[in-house]
Amino acid sequence: MNFSSMDYFVMVARERSFSRAAERLHITQQTLSAHIAKLEGELGAKLLVRSIPLELTYAGEVFLEYALDFQRRANSLEREFQDITENQRGLLRIGINYTRGDIVIPPLLIRFQQEYPNIAIRLVGEINTNLSALLENGEIDLAIAPLPVVPPAVQTEDFYQEEYVLVVSKALLNRLGITPGMADFVRLQSGDLSPLRDCPFILAAQQEGNGIFGYDLLRRWGIVPIPKIEVHHTTVRSELVLAVSGMGACFAPQNMIRPSLTPQQEAQLELIHLGEEARHMIHFGYLKQPHQWSVITDFIHMAQEMSGEFEAKK
Repeated sequence: MNFSSMDYFVMVARERSFSRAAERLHITQQTLSAHIAKLEGELGAKLLVRSIPLELTYAGEVFLEYALDFQRRANSLEREFQDITENQRGLLRIGINYTRGDIVIPPLLIRFQQEYPNIAIRLVGEINTNLSALLENGEIDLAIAPLPVVPPAVQTEDFYQEEYVLVVSKALLNRLGITPGMADFVRLQSGDLSPLRDCPFILAAQQEGNGIFGYDLLRRWGIVPIPKIEVHHTTVRSELVLAVSGMGACFAPQNMIRPSLTPQQEAQLELIHLGEEARHMIHFGYLKQPHQWSVITDFIHMAQEMSGEFEAKK
């Protein structure tokens, strides 16, 4: 069996399209189709239902599990011998939320590349809820995310603590009649959100990190959030700029506010701290392997040494 054909099949299974898989693999669609047909001939079973989108047969599902396991073991073998021979080359694939990547990745990669100049980096921007699946499918080597639910095949380590705050412009609070010295303002500053029943909100989709947190918290304060603006797969900076304009209040990680706004914009905002429940740990996640590539563990240890740079400055 040609091992390349196994890799090609995995890509087709992921993309559910010969054309997209061929493009990702940098080969022609005809070549890809020939490899899959030969593989089916060797196995004596159809692996794909050639519909739009493609579907896996039962045999295809079984073969995919073996192919993914083979890829993981082959990858682990190659990396273990790189460690043995101290010949560190290869590709480190890191998955991270778009906005968090803007804050965390540049200083990490500058230092990492100084120590590992022969390691190429591939950054995969994705929402937090999808990163575990990318790890399990072998599409990334390392995830940087909250990871509240950890699959059995994934190992995690702590990185740094992040805190969500409610961000609202002073002008919007003034329009709502919530001004410094008033009882509602004092209640708000203590984390009581009930004065915001009539406040418009800028909320991420309910399946995204700050959206999950925001909707749940507002409901617990008896507020039925009807977002004036609902954002999908955008950066936190977009939400913050809209909040500065007075379009609505939003939830954001505190450590992402200062890098996203000018001092003048930041001065127009009130930040409402929401207590211990608003704090969560950002983790590293990686697949459990017979041998863990030293490049991954060294990257994690280096990042942990720098973790203070990524927490919100008081």
